[in-house]
Amino acid sequence: MKKLLLITTTILLGLLTACTSSDDVLKIGVNFYPMPELLDLIEADLLEKGIKIEQVQMDYNVLNTPLNNGEIDGNMVQHQYFMEFFNKANNAELVIAQPIYHSYFALYSGVYDTLEDIPNGTTIYVPEDVVNLPRALILLDSLGLITLKEGIDVTATLDDIESNPKSLVFETRSLGTTSSAYHSDGSKLAIMYPTYARDTNNQLMDDSQVLEYEELNDLTKTYAISFVTRKDNLNDPRIQTFIEILTSGKVRTWLETNYGWAATPAF
Repeated sequence: MKKLLLITTTILLGLLTACTSSDDVLKIGVNFYPMPELLDLIEADLLEKGIKIEQVQMDYNVLNTPLNNGEIDGNMVQHQYFMEFFNKANNAELVIAQPIYHSYFALYSGVYDTLEDIPNGTTIYVPEDVVNLPRALILLDSLGLITLKEGIDVTATLDDIESNPKSLVFETRSLGTTSSAYHSDGSKLAIMYPTYARDTNNQLMDDSQVLEYEELNDLTKTYAISFVTRKDNLNDPRIQTFIEILTSGKVRTWLETNYGWAATPAF
């Protein structure tokens, strides 16, 4: 009996060691809701396939460096243009492995009910980074609040504004601080992602202050928040299994039910 118990214990320990070996662990970088929740949702499904997920909370200022250095296996924090900017600046080869969802991008106002209500000279808070600022300017151009120079889109800067009929005053902020600046200025005008739109108590805002949403089209679809990995890691069977489970009906339903206020699935 003791010998049988010893054998059983040895087998169980062997299985536990196998399940937690470094070869079977995928380190995935996350930064904002709902990515940790998505990984929690599929954790058991991945374990059934012999893959353990280790979530790594990322600093927004160094989202891609650990991935490029091989410290993690992938991340779920960015869209195509953010990744491409990093690749060019660092001679890196990160790739989009799977789009996850299309984030709504919106013009917010707690003061004005229509575009026509916006008075001349109003200050508007927009993202400061080189990939989300163009997206904000594209949105304003589509709404007729500004006109960009012909042929300018995903590389647009404030210098590419050809006309600004309402003489909007642009203030740039990081994604994480736009909300606080917006509220400090009387909640007049800002462009934000719903995920980063926070009220004065730092709680996620509802859509009551959304003045206009970005239209989902061929251009804006390229801004899908995606699972990104290294080019040399793309065909790793663990990565492919991860993508298969990440794009399951279970995940799609969860996104539609729990995150439909901020995004639509991209698969």
